Amino acid sequence: MDVLTTIQLFGGSKTLAKSATDTTGRITLNGPVGYTSLQVTLTGTGTGKFEVLYSNDDVTYVTPTGVVDIVTAHTVGTDIYKINDGIFRYMKIKATETGGVNPITFTATLAVQ
Repeated sequence: MDVLTTIQLFGGSKTLAKSATDTTGRITLNGPVGYTSLQVTLTGTGTGKFEVLYSNDDVTYVTPTGVVDIVTAHTVGTDIYKINDGIFRYMKIKATETGGVNPITFTATLAVQ
């Protein structure tokens, strides 16, 4: 039987000032990972960008060649984004307010199979 785990990221509700960035702590991917998704709910009038960083050594986190941002322009509302980039041991999610004018408040939940 496949196990689905959900993780509330950024300690719950998070506010980023205009042009600010924050990154989650390490997320350990135990065993073979099937499908992964990120649910984002955003309020406010800013724009959010969410990207994934991977590592196999838990020292250096990068966006591997060929991996694209999860979403580059998430505005108010809720959506779920599919993340299936390959086999990695660790990951982090990076959030950035990209509108440059207004802050964003968001919640982000990661689901890993």
